Amino acid sequence: MKSLQRGFTLLELMVTLAIVGIVALIALWDSSDMLENDRAESYLLELKRTLSFARAKATSSDELVIVCAGDTKAIEQNKYVFCSRDWSQGSVFVFVDKSPNGTFNPGRGDIILRVMEEIPDNSSLRFSESRVIRFETSGMIRTDPGTFVYCPSKSSNDNNKALSISKSGTAMYEGKTTKTCD
Repeated sequence: MKSLQRGFTLLELMVTLAIVGIVALIALWDSSDMLENDRAESYLLELKRTLSFARAKATSSDELVIVCAGDTKAIEQNKYVFCSRDWSQGSVFVFVDKSPNGTFNPGRGDIILRVMEEIPDNSSLRFSESRVIRFETSGMIRTDPGTFVYCPSKSSNDNNKALSISKSGTAMYEGKTTKTCD
């Protein structure tokens, strides 16, 4: 007659512990670094598309087109907007500048063409050269070329990404950078 065994074999115990360990590793995995990396890349690629759009609009419409950052509420309400030197404040937007003064003034016929979403509070965006990017009818920029740096975290520079714009108006995603937003 067979005796009845109670308990687990060593093999069953080892397999169970391995499965529990894998599940715990997945549950406790910190994905914030990967999320910051993706957020920075995504924002700069959207900015690249916005710059390309502004360049194309300037050449196709024979008008001066401006890209800058400004107060989101004023943009949404189609009010006068002064372009900010701090690209982290408000929204980056594109407009036709009928009265070439570098500010959005709907009373003078300026037209908003595109508005990007605001960046999250814990992130920052810096452009090395000026408060506006002016696209001429040739597609070239009147302002100095420079580099955008997106910093997804104010406490760490590990996932900073860069996007440069040349005098010809071409934007190029550079990816990971050691530059900071300070």
